[in-house]
Formats: sequence, structure tokens, C-alpha cells
Amino acid sequence: MLALTPATVPDPAMTTPVACVSTMTVVAHEDDDLLFVNPEISDDISAGRCVTTLYVTSGDAARGPAYWRGREEGEMAAYARMAARPSRWTEDTLTADGHTVHRATLDGAPITLLFLRLPDRVGGWPDRTLQLLWLDPSTQVRPLDDGPAYTRAGLLGVLGSLLTIQQPRVIRTLDFRGAYGDGDHDDHHTAAYFLWDAQRRYRTPHRTIGHLGYPVDRQPANLTAAQYETKLGYFLTYAPHDPVVCQTVDWCTRGTYGAYLRRNVTVGPPTGPGRNVAAQARVTASSGNAATVQVPAKAVDGRLGADLIGEWVTAGETAGAWLDLRWPAPQRLDRIVLHDRPDPANRITAGVLRFSDGSRITVGPLPDDGAPLLLTFAPRTVTGLRFTITAVSATTTDAGLAEIHTITAAPAARRP
Repeated sequence: MLALTPATVPDPAMTTPVACVSTMTVVAHEDDDLLFVNPEISDDISAGRCVTTLYVTSGDAARGPAYWRGREEGEMAAYARMAARPSRWTEDTLTADGHTVHRATLDGAPITLLFLRLPDRVGGWPDRTLQLLWLDPSTQVRPLDDGPAYTRAGLLGVLGSLLTIQQPRVIRTLDFRGAYGDGDHDDHHTAAYFLWDAQRRYRTPHRTIGHLGYPVDRQPANLTAAQYETKLGYFLTYAPHDPVVCQTVDWCTRGTYGAYLRRNVTVGPPTGPGRNVAAQARVTASSGNAATVQVPAKAVDGRLGADLIGEWVTAGETAGAWLDLRWPAPQRLDRIVLHDRPDPANRITAGVLRFSDGSRITVGPLPDDGAPLLLTFAPRTVTGLRFTITAVSATTTDAGLAEIHTITAAPAARRP
């Protein structure tokens, strides 16, 4: 078991500092912590630990400042109830890696809430999403409170700085093992991907725990009736500040929120076979349609079907166009799935996959309705691959892909 070293923090209700073990939760939106991480947070508070929760996006859903500010106030009310204290908070800012972070500290308790206030995916800005910030290093996203824009490296720097400042020995977040397109919110996965990457550089001994998001409702309920009732009570303290969520015991119990609140399911580390690791690669291409944000990174965003903003579309290229994936660490692969654009007028009829180990696979026609083309092969360990389009239909003017999945293989058997 990991030995936990107390952190010393000032308690406004005391004249001397109070020592407590520090824990930190990083989620995408206000309410993710209450739905998917609790009761672990409320247990930390009951145990007297120093608790920090960081919200990467504002959860605005394009509803304006009054809505996202209300969600922040809802979280303050819920945490005050968890701490059995009046909801009186001191609000200020701190600076982390050159960015200003909004901070709320509960009076008389070692509880801190941090808000980065980035826009969430529902907000309708296809070029200002947390997911695109992760997938495309050239993307910049400005927070809704008009602070300086974040880049991928900038957000990693802020997370790393906040970990160093808060010194958590246990870090909790959402699902860093799952892949885009598995039924969870893109922001849930992305916040977890960022956190996993940042905590790898955090030198204080710690544990990092991921939690299922929306797909948790497919798992057996695992909280007791008493745990559910308590967790629901904290959520209903938040709910009056967020008119979109369920507002009563009956409403929550009968709907999907009740399914989330009855469960708390952790995930394993982002390793092992059967995982789609395309979104962990740096994605480049011969071109992309920047005007419609149909850029190379869209080929790994998990979005399929008629959702055109989920496609990679070249800028007028046909045969000869290419898409390149490069990973920061070697990946052992044995399957690739290709989805053409679901547009009969723009169809890839042939291509070639070239791997960083020098091997290659010739690809035949891709289904013109966007259905998957599964390619299986002997496992190979690579740091990158390139898909080059070698032939297209006569009507094709803008080749591209809706999606590419790269699936990890089982580890090689050890020789006796």
C-alpha cells in the first residue's frame, strides 16, 4: 500500500496550519465528479483529507455565462454539504504555468475547487474543442473568461504545475483507457488523457485512478442503498444551479442520472491489447480542409456516420494524398480499421499502409458507405504508420477518411 505523506495547508478557521493528506480530482465538466467519481471525494472529505477538484471546461453547452457560472456555484454548494459547512467560499485566482486559474476555497475547510473555463464540445465550436486541443498541436482554445489561449503543451503545463502546487498523493479522473467513439463524452476521455500525460511527469509518489463515464450505466450497480442515497443527496444540492439535470429524487432515480449515481467503476491503466490507440498519435496529412475544420486529426476523433465535422477531408487531393500517425512510444498492433467518407461521390479504391518498421500492406477498395474495412496482420511493433491513397473513383474530388482505428495486439510470448 502507498504510504501517504501529509500536506500542510492553511485553514482559515484555525490559527495554525492543519496537516492532511492531499487528493486531487480532474474532470471535464461540473457534475462529472458528483456522478462518476463520488463517493470517493465525499469519503476523502469525511476522512479529513485536503481535497482539490479541477474542472477543465466550463460545461457551458453554449448557454452563456450565467449558466456555466451557475454550475460552478452548484459545485460549491455540493462540496459545502459534503463538508457539513455553510456554503461560504473565498474566490480568487492563482497562476499556473503562465495561466490564470479561478479558485474557490471553502471557508474553514481544506477544500479547493479550480476552474479552467475552457469551452466544452457541446458548445458548437468545431475548432475550439478540448478534443481537438488534444489531437492537433496547432489548435489554440481560449477560455470563456477571456484569459490567454491554451495550446496542448500549455494545458499539460498548467496541469503539471497544479499537481506540483497541490501535491496530491491520490489523483482521480475519468476514463483514460477507453477510446473516442465508445459512447462516452469526448471531453471525458480528453480530460483523462491530458491528466494521464501530465501525471507521468509529476514526481511526488502517487496513485492515479480513472473512472468510467457514461458507459458506467452498462455495468452492474455496485453502491449500497445508503451510498446511493448519500451520493444522490449531494447531487441534488448541485442540481438547482443546473436546470438541465434531474431535479428531484424521483426524476433522478427513474432516469439515466440514477444509473450513474448507483455506480462507481474504475478502469485499468491505458495499456494492454485490444485498445484503439489512434488518438494517442500525432496526426498529420498531405492536406486538410481548414475552413470546415475537417483537418487530419478528425480521422481519429471517433466520430462516424453523417457527422461531417468528424471527417478528414483533403484540400482537393485524390490519389497521392496521405495520412500519417506517429506515437511517442512504440505500439504493438495487429489490426487496423479504415472508414471511408460516407459519400459515394468521393471513394478510395486503393491504398497502401506503410509502417515504421519497413513493412507494408496493400489496401483494396473501401466501402463507399463508410462501413468498416478491417485489416488483420501478424503483430508488429511500430512507432508510426502512413496511409497513402493510390486510387480513387472517377467522381472523387476531395479524398479523405471518416476514421482510422489502430488496435493493439497482445504482448509477444516470452521465450522459455
